[in-house]
Amino acid sequence: MSIIRNSAKCNRCGEEIESRFWHDFQVHFCKVKPAQKKRWVMDPSGDHLEDVPGETTWSFAVDGGKSYIRRVGDGFTDTSVFTEQEAI
Repeated sequence: MSIIRNSAKCNRCGEEIESRFWHDFQVHFCKVKPAQKKRWVMDPSGDHLEDVPGETTWSFAVDGGKSYIRRVGDGFTDTSVFTEQEAI
């Protein structure tokens, strides 16, 4: 089996990203439902997480191009295309 296309599509906004070559780490920042970046705050009232104003985190990433498949994150559907050749 070999990789023809290494890609994934966001389940929220429908944007598709593709990794085209080895170590081509592509990151998707969802515009529809962005995840707010958090930071750890230690204060006298108790430690807690709070939002970082104006900063959002990524939803998922694809990597590997036609060499390997790697996914990081969640909220995506894999849209990669493979050949079904058997090894000789």
